[in-house]
Amino acid sequence: MNRLLIFLSILILIPVASVDAQITGLWKSTDHLDDSEKSIVKIYEMQGKYFGVVEKLLPAATITHCVGCEGELKNKPLVGMVIMKDIQKKGDDGKNGKILDPSNGKFYSCDIKLESKNILKVTGYVGFSWLGKDMYWHRVEE
Repeated sequence: MNRLLIFLSILILIPVASVDAQITGLWKSTDHLDDSEKSIVKIYEMQGKYFGVVEKLLPAATITHCVGCEGELKNKPLVGMVIMKDIQKKGDDGKNGKILDPSNGKFYSCDIKLESKNILKVTGYVGFSWLGKDMYWHRVEE
């Protein structure tokens, strides 16, 4: 009987332990074409949605300004730019947001999913997420 209670207690605590891993924080972003690490992005939550701002460019970054962007983002530096926006928080994941591709200045639909404590799957797509491109970002310890 005691073993059964211990086993049930462990099963109850497992989902609670997984909540410790959060999407918010610093992440090394990767390029959707060659998986090279391009920047450090800070993901934060505001009013039930996730946003991501470029904190720092890494040596592999070849683009420093959004020359392909239109409107108020045109020719603005990427550092300090919000490149992920309006990603709706869905449990431990995020859905139906937008992500900027600074190489062409276009926003794409975006879903994010925490694969593990230190790996974030970022999917950029047009139309259907299963037709999109997955990128795997790695957590940066603050």
